[in-house]
Amino acid sequence: MAPWSYISETDIFGVKTVANANTYFISIMGSAEELSAISAYEGPLALEQFWELEEEPMVEPERILVIPHIMLSFDYKKNIDDLQKDLLKKTEYNAVKGRSWPELKRIIPGLVPAIPGDQHLVEFPMILEQVIDVCSRAKKDISFIHQDEQDDDIYLIREQAGKGGKTVWFDNYLQVPPEKVTYKPGISEEDAGSLRFLKKTSEVLQAGYRMMPTPVRDSTNPDYFPFVVMLTDKKSGIIEGFELISPSPDYHSMVEKIPLSIINMIKKLKLKPMSIEISNGKLYEMLEPILRKSQINVKFVTVLVSLEEAFEGMMENMRKK
Repeated sequence: MAPWSYISETDIFGVKTVANANTYFISIMGSAEELSAISAYEGPLALEQFWELEEEPMVEPERILVIPHIMLSFDYKKNIDDLQKDLLKKTEYNAVKGRSWPELKRIIPGLVPAIPGDQHLVEFPMILEQVIDVCSRAKKDISFIHQDEQDDDIYLIREQAGKGGKTVWFDNYLQVPPEKVTYKPGISEEDAGSLRFLKKTSEVLQAGYRMMPTPVRDSTNPDYFPFVVMLTDKKSGIIEGFELISPSPDYHSMVEKIPLSIINMIKKLKLKPMSIEISNGKLYEMLEPILRKSQINVKFVTVLVSLEEAFEGMMENMRKK
């Protein structure tokens, strides 16, 4: 069907599953010809994270790996996970040459993408059937996906209902208001208060965190991507502090720990910067009110040049080893 040739990533529609009444929001990826895939974002919160990613062209590409979703992608056979290739062989699947080999994975924030668990494997065929239905109709006329173009929060949702003793699928148009995730930094008054007594300087620092591209293999737990929290001097580019952390017990909990990690880095410097620049909205919201009380100005900026250069330098050194 190659729906990515006539449907764009932002032509989002939903599929509500029967067993667990979950709503997945579908994005057909591939209009830019970089990737051919169908992504099923898990619920309104994941949908909102998708839109945030779309609206921030400068955002790091690995951010897609912190949005919970199931992805069915199509690629060359040599790029398919060995386990999935073995499973396909058992079905006697034999695709034509080219990017026609399917690979199904679930993305759990912070973890290495893996074959979905039983619940999602049960739901996905149902999702895929409705994707085929919508794509078949969209090839002739895509306008039904966006019935109300005046309201961006109205989405086509495919749902099931009983009719004449049979179960049928139908189009429903529902409002899905933006759903924001909230983070509560685990910082005590004592942790933050001690910053007030540090000697004040004219230094401007940049703070942030990034996912490391090399996963950590764990024999007892799921494989995960470590994250680096970093503090750099804006003018000199010197790394003033960094810490490697894992998404444990989950990505959300990890993010809530990052403000304390940054505060501890400032304490080790034994000097209070004049200001700290941050480009991550969630981190800014957590740190700004805390650092303001300690007379440290926090600025939200779009680009952190010294921090990005430091991160790239760290990656380059890792590649050489």
